[in-house]
This record gives sequence, structure tokens and C-alpha cells, in this order.
Amino acid sequence: MFYGDEFWVEIDGVFDPEEMSAALLGAMFKKARRLTKFASTPDHNFIYDLGKGGFEGLSCYRINRDCVIEIDDTILRKSIVIRNQVADLISFQFVSTVKRSEFLGKRKNTHDLGPALIVSAVPKKETTYRVPKRDAQIRHVAVHTTLSNLLDRLGESREAYPLWLLEILDGENKKPSQRVFFLEEVHRDSIWSCFHLPVSGTLLGHWMSAKFDELLCIGLQILKNSQNLADRNPLDLDLPYGDKIRRARAILSLEYANPPALPTLAQQLGISETRLKSGFKSMNGITVLQFCINKRIEAARLLLKENRHSISEICDIVGYEDHSAFSRAFRRQVGRSPKEWRRSQGAHRGS
Repeated sequence: MFYGDEFWVEIDGVFDPEEMSAALLGAMFKKARRLTKFASTPDHNFIYDLGKGGFEGLSCYRINRDCVIEIDDTILRKSIVIRNQVADLISFQFVSTVKRSEFLGKRKNTHDLGPALIVSAVPKKETTYRVPKRDAQIRHVAVHTTLSNLLDRLGESREAYPLWLLEILDGENKKPSQRVFFLEEVHRDSIWSCFHLPVSGTLLGHWMSAKFDELLCIGLQILKNSQNLADRNPLDLDLPYGDKIRRARAILSLEYANPPALPTLAQQLGISETRLKSGFKSMNGITVLQFCINKRIEAARLLLKENRHSISEICDIVGYEDHSAFSRAFRRQVGRSPKEWRRSQGAHRGS
């Protein structure tokens, strides 16, 4: 893992690296101030240099050369850009109420979503720019670790993980990749505890290491579940009916892009297709189909804001084979076509 030291500069107005030359970017950061010292910080130490800039509420802790955990719980009172370089890195960012823009190379990502997990894999060296939201609560937790030896280091079977990640690990895809997963209630306590540290002194180092392991495992399990939760996790057929419907929702929340057929899902849950459909609508207020459509459009809106993928690529990512069907569904939900909606978000650059 290469996790470069972070530098920051204060800005006025909008920042967009796509509109700036390499020379201008270089000049802009010539007098930048250092925010973190990952490479030179000893293991089991905080790496934020809080003496410069006064960014209270930021905690970045180096466990070892392969592991770092970052906890942000702050409100910035100035407009800044943070730059660093990363490579051979996978990050699991648990988003609470964070609004910020990121630039990975020249690609802009704007994250503005409720509880979610954003998984980023960066195989080759990339320059990243972060533009935190000014005067707004920033709350997220991220764990960063080495990408290339991840599964071997944890003794995990490759077959359990999605193809897009394996292609990166095998060198077949050398571009940065991101995926968005919506968090269920069961995951949220693990995140919220990070904003209310329960220990201090030397115990804090042990707690940080344990929290890193916990969040890394949660992130990896979500990736594993995204493969095919229904097929690989047989359900206890004696579970109460309501629990089976809640399990159906959990499966569809992860597999909204490629949901199992209703007969297959019903068989896996041990109930009839009719009871699955009626129970799901009764408990959630919408049909299974509409639930999946809602999840697809939510994910599409985030990806459109990120501005890293073409509309046709986003159509594929969220599970539509037909571009026109995606556009119609998006317009019904949002009131605009994907292209029109993306263009409307351009007015909020840097926010």
C-alpha cells in the first residue's frame, strides 16, 4: 500500500482540477501545508498533524504499513482542498452524514448520501483531491489497506468475492473502481461507536486496531454478500415469517442490480411466491420490483454525481440492459433524464 502524505491549501470559490493545468495545480500546492505523515509515522500512532490548520475532530491512526483507520467528525470553517497520492489501496468508507467532493485523477466524485459503504480500489498510483463541505457536519469512518495481498493476508477464498475485484487483483483492470452499497441497520452501531471513543490512553491503540479489523471484516462481508447472498447463505426454514421477509429485503438491498427471480428467492426463503410478494409489500409499502428500481435509481444518482462513468456505463452498473429503459425509469423517479439531472448538479461543484 502506498498512502502518500496529505497536503492542504485554502481556496476561494470553486475548485475543479479538470479546468486546471498541471502547472497551475503544482503552483497552487507549492505552499501547501502538510496534514498527515503516514510514511514517517511509527506504527500505532496518530498521523494527523493537528497543530497545523486546527482541524479538530479528525483522527487518522496508522496501525502498520498495511493498515490505517480514519475517523472524521468535524465541521470545517474554511474552504480547503486536500491532495495526496495513493496506490495498491482498497478503502472501505462508511458514510454517515458526509457531503464532500473527491477527485481521483481527473474524475470527480460527489458523495451526498445517507448511511452507505463506498468501496474504492486503486491498483496504480493516482493523485486524489478532496474538497470537504464547508460549514457542514462531516462524519465518516474509513479503513484503508493494501489491495494486492488482501485476500492472501486474510486467508480468504477468491471464489467468494465479486468478479470486478478479482479482475483488479489479477491485473486485468488497472483503473480505479468504486462500488456503492446501502447499509442495513445492523451495521450502524459499529460506525457510530467511532464518534464516541470509549477508551483513552494506551488502550486507545488497542481499540483502534480492533475497530479496524471489525470494519474491514464488515466491508469484506458486504462484498461477499454482493456476489450471491441467497445462494451462499442458506436460510433456516423455521424462521418466523416476518424474519424471512426482512431477509428478502436484505438480499435485495445488496443485489438490486441483479436480483434473484422471485420463484428462486421464495424457494430459498422457504415460502410461496405469493406470500413473498404480499408480505414484502405489506411490510415495506412497495412491491419487490419497485424496491429494486428505487435502489437502482438511488445508486444511479450517486454515480451520476460522481461524474466518473458514462451514462451507458451507469446503466450497466445498476442493472439495466436497455439504455432507454434506464432513462425512462430514472425520469419517472427524478423528473429528469439522467443527462439533464447530471447537468443540473454541475451548479454545485465544489460543494
